[in-house]
Amino acid sequence: MQDLTSQLRTVHELIALRYPFVGRVAVALYEPQTDLLKTFVSSNEDEQLLQHYEARLVDVPSLATLVQSQKTRVISDIADAFMSDTKHTAWLKERDYHASYTVPVFEGDVLSAFLFFDSKLAGVFTEEVAASLNIFASLISQIILLQLKVSGGVMRTVQMAVGLARRRDPETGMHLERVSNYSRIMVKALAESHSLSDEYVEYVQLFAPLHDIGKVGIPDAVLLKPGKLDAEEWVVMRSHVDVGEKIVEKMAKDLNLQNSESIRVMLNIVATHHERGDGSGYPLGLTMNDIALEGRIVAVADVYDALSNKRPYKRIWTEEECCNELLEEAAKGRLDPQCVHALLDAKQERRKIQEKYAESETA
Repeated sequence: MQDLTSQLRTVHELIALRYPFVGRVAVALYEPQTDLLKTFVSSNEDEQLLQHYEARLVDVPSLATLVQSQKTRVISDIADAFMSDTKHTAWLKERDYHASYTVPVFEGDVLSAFLFFDSKLAGVFTEEVAASLNIFASLISQIILLQLKVSGGVMRTVQMAVGLARRRDPETGMHLERVSNYSRIMVKALAESHSLSDEYVEYVQLFAPLHDIGKVGIPDAVLLKPGKLDAEEWVVMRSHVDVGEKIVEKMAKDLNLQNSESIRVMLNIVATHHERGDGSGYPLGLTMNDIALEGRIVAVADVYDALSNKRPYKRIWTEEECCNELLEEAAKGRLDPQCVHALLDAKQERRKIQEKYAESETA
């Protein structure tokens, strides 16, 4: 299965056969719980992409209006239509785009995304062209909604198991939410230097909470033991990685998604988040360059959250102790230094996550 970027590029090529002036086709996802619009996938004739951009819908009234009316929008000349610029509009102007056709994507009455057709020629999106593009917009919308449904379906399937793990594992609490958000801090910070796509960024945050899904297969006597594990018990506990891999592989086969980008990211997170750069991790003893970036990211998030929260076998470490430990692990080559610094540099964001997803007194 092609990734979404490749699928969008294929549709763009078909559009260009009839309308060669359509130089860009882009999708921005909408996240209702945060009111965020987020760049996701795009196909650009000039290969210049707008990536890693977010904006609250409430701060973009021209798009918010489309949601209320559930109508499309034609902009004949971007420079004339928008006197004050969002980052998106400024980016279009800087790259000499002049006209735009915008289609909101709904699932039922709920906004899922916006689809943008852009041209470097003014006034090209006539009623006839817009009507024709609506056919392609419907196709792209179905591709996007299908992928979101598949990802959501995968998440719902796995979260059933996560729910079991929550009830069995006293360490879980809000751990999964914090790890997900810490992972997003890092993947966004590394996106430009590592040439990471918005699609990849989205998947890392989405699937980071599944890192320990294999714990559903660990016996209670080991999983719920209040003290430290002995050598034999550690062997059993470490087998949760293998169990997790089998769960993901079974889902991928059942959904016929073995070659999808989303499954690749999910599997790498499950399989490699306990590996360490010096080869001391498990299950394979991989060294840094052989550990998938998503695994290195989640490893840092997982370690930081374990240190900064109470466990049956340890006290809460102070923020200074947590930071020093991560830096020491990075210096020893166990944790990825770039991931560590990306997380530690975001002090205010970390604090907000800790406050939002704090453990309850009864957790």
